[in-house]
Amino acid sequence: MTNFNIYPPKYASSKGVFTVGKTRFKWYNLASDPAEVVWKDIQKARFCIENASENFRDIDDLGFVIMHRCGEHYLLLVCTWRSENELWESVYYDGSGDFEVWDRNKTHLPTYCVWEMGIVYHESQAWKSYLGSARDENNRIDYLNNFFEGEV
Repeated sequence: MTNFNIYPPKYASSKGVFTVGKTRFKWYNLASDPAEVVWKDIQKARFCIENASENFRDIDDLGFVIMHRCGEHYLLLVCTWRSENELWESVYYDGSGDFEVWDRNKTHLPTYCVWEMGIVYHESQAWKSYLGSARDENNRIDYLNNFFEGEV
């Protein structure tokens, strides 16, 4: 019998707000089993973001991070809004044991997989709501407190 469910569900779990200088990120872990995402790996991912060449410390921005467990490794998607209507993204991969920029210097690039898209859809709706607001600190806090959690 053929197994047609080669893409079983994964689960997104919100892990609060992660601040790097002036940038505040909503943090998501994404895995078949949330317990697969271990603290040591989260620490490595945070170190990567804190020391990224994008220098998130100096940009007053909002965004989100998806730490996606893919088999034995992770994709780390670091997304910011740059206060506009476009989503900016840096992608890192931990194939060497540490997170490094995933070199995607190609014309046609992979973007979000079916599991990541559940989080991205939620975030796009939350950001659209923020864009239609006064964009003051209370609205920023509302955005940062609006997490997705569940099966994707």
